[in-house]
Amino acid sequence: MKYHAIINYLDTKHYWWNYSKENLIDKILIPFINGQVIPIKSGEKKKILNMKNTTLLSIYRTEESLNKISYCPIKKFMSSEEFGKYDCTEEVLNEVKNNISESHTRSIIEQKFSEVKNQVFVIMKFNDDELDSAYEGVIEPVIKDFGLDCIRVDKLQDSGKINDQIIENIATSKYILADLTGERPNCYYEAGYAQALGKEVILTIKQNEKIHFDLSGNRFIQWATEADFRNKLRERFKFITEKNEG
Repeated sequence: MKYHAIINYLDTKHYWWNYSKENLIDKILIPFINGQVIPIKSGEKKKILNMKNTTLLSIYRTEESLNKISYCPIKKFMSSEEFGKYDCTEEVLNEVKNNISESHTRSIIEQKFSEVKNQVFVIMKFNDDELDSAYEGVIEPVIKDFGLDCIRVDKLQDSGKINDQIIENIATSKYILADLTGERPNCYYEAGYAQALGKEVILTIKQNEKIHFDLSGNRFIQWATEADFRNKLRERFKFITEKNEG
């Protein structure tokens, strides 16, 4: 069997043909799901394709390589109405979902297929008087004002493992808020995992706190007081919700 793919991006398409199923999944499907940047060949030139800019991926399967099926140019054949009968996108997606291994890469793909809930998962240091006050007086009420549920793992009434709950809630939350005040390694890890899933991550930190180099290029809400935090957080949620609803 030979597998082929067409991706729509901007006002054009890119074509891949005569792949094995495993190679197509690794080289095309996984980067598409994760929004990765991949190298492509366009004519005689090599280019870089940002999968986040793509809008549609279709996968096809034929018993023979395409050059044995059609005498017309391959791209022309793949663009024809006749080629649609070879579509197997849903079948390949279901196979990937049902055969997820325990490797890190596969676990990210599995989480990509999780149903998203209308909630914000909050990542932050626990058992800190100042931060707990900011959570209860600013973060939670602002999030609820925008019609979203607010989830922090230590507030869950659940007997499950904390690490599993964190991963699950990151995967199923519409947005992630990560306050990195206090330089907790686990908070940086969780924020990074959320970014790997392509989540909308709102990064916040108390003024004059150190931002580690691995996230220093990201836009942070730097807050001085709870009133300052409240105003800036409202502005950010207003922007995000209007952008995603527009």
